[in-house]
Amino acid sequence: METTRSQRWRERRALWARDLTVIDPKSYTVEIIDHHLARAFIERHHYLPSYPAAQLAVGLYGAGASLEGVAVFAVPTTGAVITRHTGFADPDRGCVLARLILTDAVPQNGESFFVARAFRHLRREKPGIEAVVSYSDPGVGHIGRVYCALSAAHRAVTRPRTVLRAGNTTIAGRTLSKIRLGERGHSGAIDQLVSLGLPKPGFGETPAAWLWRLQRDRHLLRHQQPGLYAYCFELTREARRNGRALPRLPYPKALPLAHPTFQFDLPDKAEGRAAGEE
Repeated sequence: METTRSQRWRERRALWARDLTVIDPKSYTVEIIDHHLARAFIERHHYLPSYPAAQLAVGLYGAGASLEGVAVFAVPTTGAVITRHTGFADPDRGCVLARLILTDAVPQNGESFFVARAFRHLRREKPGIEAVVSYSDPGVGHIGRVYCALSAAHRAVTRPRTVLRAGNTTIAGRTLSKIRLGERGHSGAIDQLVSLGLPKPGFGETPAAWLWRLQRDRHLLRHQQPGLYAYCFELTREARRNGRALPRLPYPKALPLAHPTFQFDLPDKAEGRAAGEE
């Protein structure tokens, strides 16, 4: 379905902006927020409920001081994400917009209003960051229209990849690797999968063996994900100079014809999808 209305999320369900009018900037404020507050909001509303390796979280407040949106700037899974799409040799000069979510209570154009002001906070708090990379996932109905509206450079379309899903929930590769390798945070990653209705590890069962059992018993199924649209926001003059030598593709106009139909009524997760990482 094609629509000019803004897709939003509430309680991990895809909805649409209720108001057909545009946002009144005087009715909203944009502020830096604590990570625990951002994490709780994302876990409640976002279709990607895990919290990334955040550097800065910014909130959108509406009438009555209610939190209606969150943007999270984070460390990428690999420095190559930054060097590839910004042209900076030093990956510390960039970050990823790993989560961006507004509820359906925010009027039209809320995303561009919010992101533009979130960038101001990012530059003030993290002046060493000069570019921001973000990805849009057509698999959940996103092609990056808000990024296009903000004149982000469309750098690439990533290769399709095979992921593991539990029902309608795509499990992040980073979540899976934590469990397989028993890395720090693997207990929380296990709890995340269990919260989706998957069976708990057995007594004495190692995390890696448990993950293998979930696949063997088809609690986790392989799924082919379409490629992501990669965008770069060049926030400084030097970032724009660097970007001249990099690809700048035409903006996508519509979802791919092979775009699958999803039901968004169930909790789901996919780190790096839709305002996330590659």
